[in-house]
Amino acid sequence: MKELFLVHCVDTEGPLYESLTATFERIRQTFGLNFKPSTNQLNRLKAGKDVPEALRANVMDFVSDARLDYNATWTEVDAMLHELMSDDWRMRHADDFGNGYVFSWFVMDHVGFTTNPRQRALGFHAVYEHYQQILSEYTPEHDALYWHFHPVPFSHAANRASCNYSFTNCHIESIGRRLLDHLDFPSAFRPGLHCERPDIHLFLEMWIPVDFGNQAMPERAEDAIQKDVSGGRFGDWRRAKSTWGVYHPDWYDYQKPGGMKRYIARCLNLNARIRPITREEIERAFRQVRNGEPTILSVTSHDQNKMGAPITRYMDLIRDVQKQYPEVRIRHANAVDAVRRVCGVPEQSPVRFDIAWTGNRVDVRADKDIWGPQPWMSFKTLDQRYLHENMDRQDGNHWSFTFDADSIPLGSLEAIAFATNDNYFNSSAYRIPIVDGKPGEPESSFRNHKE
Repeated sequence: MKELFLVHCVDTEGPLYESLTATFERIRQTFGLNFKPSTNQLNRLKAGKDVPEALRANVMDFVSDARLDYNATWTEVDAMLHELMSDDWRMRHADDFGNGYVFSWFVMDHVGFTTNPRQRALGFHAVYEHYQQILSEYTPEHDALYWHFHPVPFSHAANRASCNYSFTNCHIESIGRRLLDHLDFPSAFRPGLHCERPDIHLFLEMWIPVDFGNQAMPERAEDAIQKDVSGGRFGDWRRAKSTWGVYHPDWYDYQKPGGMKRYIARCLNLNARIRPITREEIERAFRQVRNGEPTILSVTSHDQNKMGAPITRYMDLIRDVQKQYPEVRIRHANAVDAVRRVCGVPEQSPVRFDIAWTGNRVDVRADKDIWGPQPWMSFKTLDQRYLHENMDRQDGNHWSFTFDADSIPLGSLEAIAFATNDNYFNSSAYRIPIVDGKPGEPESSFRNHKE
């Protein structure tokens, strides 16, 4: 039986508010059109008035109700989730194996910002803990929480964009805090603004096996005239594979297949103004499966937007296309399981660490090969700082670290954590409490493992 795997990646960022003035500012930035903000003028733009013919369709789409109907508060987000999390809604969009709809929640920390005009949920874990609670309440069998991040712009404004992860260490602290506070280490990633550059490209290779960033597709005329995204400024995947495939990237160009380990999957936008999923792209995915190619059809959207109706239209379109390919069955999956299945990744048990202390030195030994060159190591200090450090590799799967005045004394710490993924994308996390400068018994957590 031939199967097409469906993955829905949600860039999980929480509520988004946009004022009328901010909407008109985005119109100016995107199209170079200046209008005095007013509800009447917005309605005129929705009707295609006062706009050059060449821009009319784009502007009408840009200001349409579907684009501007944000979930502006947690109350609105939760009302949407109450529907999407229900068994009834999920089973309305069931796959051909009786499984309900599956979401992969790529969760962001809005951190490093000093201004917040869109009223985002700022702070470490502000979004993550909300979704932890949602998933514990509804207990969807296959949904999973992964990592999403937007690098901090030079302005430190939460409504501005950047592709520069090297400007701050906020992304490092985001991972470290999630590990230390929740024993969670990510195995999959979605880039903010779909944007990867050499810094995050090399960083991901060390730690995170699965990357749903690739948005390769020919640039449409309507994309090229939108100044904020044209020419590869954000989400540049123009050189990457534009088929529905998974590839290992090149060291010097994340868009080219090469010798790295990371798995990059293609993922187009659902209900967005750029790089959208289309009937043609869905047909391409079905053709690939019919021709014997293991295939993931993946889309991404945001929880700040109303998600229910676009998903229904998307699934209706998939079912309509499927009529031409009766030999192909569709299967819902989360991001990690889909890549495992499509790429034939051999199943493994998670890494187990043996953690031993000799005075102020800790030795960490893994019972098998880990994903990257070393385990992730983070500390939480008594004055509530979260720090990341490298380890000393001794041999094979054995690393050590010495706590002293040249690094950090054990007496200044509240907890230490180690984590890794493996080649099957299992994540292993260990946390060791430090009491009066002495290490306690470690806690551990293993995720993505099939019992």
